[in-house]
Amino acid sequence: MAEIRPLTGLRGGAALCVFLAHLHDTLGEYGLVIDVPEWVRRLFLNGGPDVDVFFVLSGFILALNYRSWFADSITPAAYGTFLRRRFARIYPLHFVMLLLVIGFVAAAHMSGAATSHGLGRFDLHELPAYFLLMQAWGVFFPGPGNWNPPSWSVSIEALAYLFFPLVIWCAARYARRAPARWAALPIALAVAAGLALNALTPWGLSGFEGIARGLSEFILGCTVIALYESPLATWFQRDVPSLIALAGLVVCVLLTPTTGFAVAICAVPVLLALSKTSLAGRFFAWQPVFFLGEISYSIYLGHFLFSSIAYRIVRIDWMQTGPWQTAGGVALIIAFVLVLSTLCYYGIERPGRTLLGGRRKARSAA
Repeated sequence: MAEIRPLTGLRGGAALCVFLAHLHDTLGEYGLVIDVPEWVRRLFLNGGPDVDVFFVLSGFILALNYRSWFADSITPAAYGTFLRRRFARIYPLHFVMLLLVIGFVAAAHMSGAATSHGLGRFDLHELPAYFLLMQAWGVFFPGPGNWNPPSWSVSIEALAYLFFPLVIWCAARYARRAPARWAALPIALAVAAGLALNALTPWGLSGFEGIARGLSEFILGCTVIALYESPLATWFQRDVPSLIALAGLVVCVLLTPTTGFAVAICAVPVLLALSKTSLAGRFFAWQPVFFLGEISYSIYLGHFLFSSIAYRIVRIDWMQTGPWQTAGGVALIIAFVLVLSTLCYYGIERPGRTLLGGRRKARSAA
C-alpha cells in the first residue's frame, strides 16, 4: 500500500518532541534551566504521550498494510515474512546504535573521560537482552536498561509484532461472524482493556508497566482499522473535523500530567483524519514535516548518543553566558542531531531494510 504521508509526518513530530523533551531535561541536569510555560512543557517537552501515539500509530499502520495477510489464516510463510520485514525495519539501526554506544563507553573507560551519570550504570550483563531486543520485557533485569534508553519502546514493539497476526486473525474472524451492529465490539474491548490496565498500573518503561502500555495501545491501533473506511472516518477527514480531532488530542495531552491510555484513545480520531487529505493532513504531509517522519526512527533511537556528542562540541558553560548563547546552542544541538539522524536514515536504515527485508530479491524476480 502507498505510504500515507500525513501519518509519516505525525510520527516525525512525535519523535522530535521526544528528543526536545530529553534535551530540555538534560540541559536542566547540567545546570542550564530553560523556563517554559506549563502548557509548552506538557505539549512539546513531555515525551511520554508521544510514545503512546507511536504505539497506536504502529498498530494502525501495520493493520492497514498486513491485515490481508492474516485475515483468513496464519501461515508459517506469511508469519515468517512479516517478522523478517519488521526485523529489517527496526533491527539494523538498533544494532548499529548499540555498537556505537558500546564503543563510546569503552573509549570513555580507557581515556578516563567523565560522564554526567557515571560509567558504572552501563552493566555488561544487560547487553544480551539488548541484542535480543528483550531489554524492556522485565525478564533479565528490572528497568529498561541504560545502554540506549529510548530503545525500550522498540523492545516492546518487537514483542507486539509476535502477537500481531493473531490479533488481526481474531478481529477478522469476529468481523465475518458478528452482526453489523456489533462491528465496533473489538474496539470497545480494546479500549476497556487499556483503561483497566492503566487503572491497575501507571504506564512505565519496562516489565508489566511497559508491556501493558505498549500492547494495549498497539492492539487499539490494530482494531480501529475497522473504522478506516467508515462514515466516521470520512467525517474526520474533512477540513474542520480534522482540526477538531487534532485539538482533541492536544487537549488530552495538556490535561495529562505524564502519560496514559487516554492519549492513545484521543489519537484514534487523528489517525483517521490523517489517513486521507484534509487541512490537518496537508500540514503533516508538508515536505519538511514529512521528512522528519522519514528520519523519525533515527531521531528517536539515536538522539541520546548524538546529543551526548553534541554537548562536548557545544559547551554548556558557553550556553549559560546569555540568552542568545542559550538559543544558539540549542539550535546547534538540534541541527547536529537532525544531521546525524539523516545520515543514519540513508546510511543504515534504508540499506538495512533492503538487505534484510528481501525486497531487493522480490524486485529482481519481478
